[in-house]
Amino acid sequence: MAYVTWPTRTLYIDQAELTEVTAGTVYSMDTTWLWELIHDLMDDAEGMANPDMMFHSQPYTLSGVTYERAVEVINGYVIQFTGPADPNDHYTVILEGGNNNVADVFIPNPVTVISNNSAGLARAAGADAVWDEVIEGGYTARQLQRIMAASLAGTLSGAESATIEVKGVDGTTTRIQAVGVDDDGNRPTVNLDGD
Repeated sequence: MAYVTWPTRTLYIDQAELTEVTAGTVYSMDTTWLWELIHDLMDDAEGMANPDMMFHSQPYTLSGVTYERAVEVINGYVIQFTGPADPNDHYTVILEGGNNNVADVFIPNPVTVISNNSAGLARAAGADAVWDEVIEGGYTARQLQRIMAASLAGTLSGAESATIEVKGVDGTTTRIQAVGVDDDGNRPTVNLDGD
């Protein structure tokens, strides 16, 4: 259960409260859920006696495009992700569903935070098309996001061989494959799969 230690302005969020994406290693946290959590914590007597924990803006429409909600943790509050039985166990939290500053205010520990913020993060039906924009080397933003997530949070196999593979956060798709790796770690051929 999430709780706040008010004197240190620390919000603790347990691994069990997050949505599991890949068993035991990758979780997602929705911005709307975070907003509701902070709202509930600030709404009780102890919360009301302390400085506000967040600035929040609801989704809004501007010139026919609806922009996603934003949650900003303010006034010196920080977030600590907890939960694994072994404090050295590593897991990854992917932030979804809106813009937030969690990556700026979380306490570094064996947890990795991946932010999905974008300028406005439009909600309109056509906004999904931005992810299909080609960024570099023929890869779209959507494909590069999957490849980057794999490089940060994917499982690795073949590290001592000539072929190294990195699985995506789905745990099954080989997103990165280095072929012909030599003893110095040089990788002359790299195959990427963002689909």
